[in-house]
Amino acid sequence: MTTKQSPTIIEEGYAITNEQIKDLGIYYLGYINYGTPQEIKCAVKVIDLNEEQLSAQREKEVLLKVNHRNIAQTYKIIEQNNKMYIFKEYEEQITLKSIFQRLLKATINEMDILNLAVQLIHCLNYMESLQLTNRDLNPANILYNRERVYKIFDFGSSRVLDDNQIFQSMAVGGNEFFMSPQMLGIDETPEIDYYKSDIWSLGMILYYFGENTFPWRKSIQDHQLDEEIVKMSTRKLQFQKIKSIQLQNLIAKMLTYDQGDRASSKQLLEDPLIQDKISESNPQLRKLEFLTDQFQKLKSLQELDETYEEIAFNYLIRFFTQNKSLVREQSQIYSFYKQLLDYQMFNKKELLQNFKLQYKTKILIKNFVNEYKKYSTLTDRQNQELVILLKIVECEQIQTDNLQELIRYAENKYLSV
Repeated sequence: MTTKQSPTIIEEGYAITNEQIKDLGIYYLGYINYGTPQEIKCAVKVIDLNEEQLSAQREKEVLLKVNHRNIAQTYKIIEQNNKMYIFKEYEEQITLKSIFQRLLKATINEMDILNLAVQLIHCLNYMESLQLTNRDLNPANILYNRERVYKIFDFGSSRVLDDNQIFQSMAVGGNEFFMSPQMLGIDETPEIDYYKSDIWSLGMILYYFGENTFPWRKSIQDHQLDEEIVKMSTRKLQFQKIKSIQLQNLIAKMLTYDQGDRASSKQLLEDPLIQDKISESNPQLRKLEFLTDQFQKLKSLQELDETYEEIAFNYLIRFFTQNKSLVREQSQIYSFYKQLLDYQMFNKKELLQNFKLQYKTKILIKNFVNEYKKYSTLTDRQNQELVILLKIVECEQIQTDNLQELIRYAENKYLSV
């Protein structure tokens, strides 16, 4: 039996106990702001640098790089006496594994499965934008709190990949039942796409969450796992408890055996089921992501008309600034918002007054409409500019690809008296 004793102070305000956190294995109970009224419980991971110098530095590199709602916050990393201490948030959270154990025979609300899917697909997409993979995604490594937020906790198997390391031939990971065929070495593909392996792991988690079992639907020994996973390459995924066809299809996209055909995080984010849930839970954030994509398209257009550029910039900078509290540092949205600010400063752009912006927008759209009426068509470039402009002004998708309908929409929305 472990004897409780006073916490050991590692550095002023940071302390660790000898009490191991049951659900997290290698983590110990600790405190930040120790000895003050702001004292908070946390989880502390201790790494022996004499034995794990390389992996510890990799984990440190990852933790210092990430900042996302669905990744457990790292409060501080202290290196002292050939040990690395990683202080992470933990208070009032349980692991997804604990939830699975408690709900072993219960029927799960499909909205809970979708909530988990939306949060972690968004998180994996963020990680991929940083060229980061987890490589150990399983229920024991996901925390859940009272705000219904899921967080990936440990990144001990993760690493930042450069462009030449997206595919690797060496597998690293934890719970085999949630690892991709490529990570397990079952698939004959010589190189592993770790981004897609994380997707497989999430798909298996979602399947188990809803079905309370694995796709092979029977108890198997470890040595039988390879055989059962190979069967998934030719057998359609079967569902009994998950009734939503859309949710079934979403999970099936993640559990596609061939990693080349398996959906990416970006493709999953574009799934209508995910888009609807994102818009429902945080429409402003969804619009920021949508406008980020439009900003990328805008940048690809060369030699923009000065008035067009001014109007597009004004709408973008206004919306981003109004919602900057939603923009997390190091996110893809943040990088584009910073580019907008840099662009404003470099080009000395000013925000137009509302009435002036609306007037200039109306005139610009009228020019497109008149051009169409004169020639009964627009050039590909003009068509592209009009679509991007309307999407930026509306902050949403335009529901037509037909040029005639697009002109009619623009005329009725902006030019009718």
